[in-house]
Amino acid sequence: MTPTVEKTLLIAGIGMVGIFVFMTLFYLLIIALDRFLPYQEERATEELSEDSITDEEE
Repeated sequence: MTPTVEKTLLIAGIGMVGIFVFMTLFYLLIIALDRFLPYQEERATEELSEDSITDEEE
């Protein structure tokens, strides 16, 4: 192989490894954020007013 092809393959390999490392770190960041800030469904204002009315009646 010529030195140019070897250098090209080295650069391509470094780029692919870099992409996989970045994607792994990004995935771990998403998992960490999901654990520290879990999703909570917001209730509509109509549901809140109905719940408060039924709570007051009891």
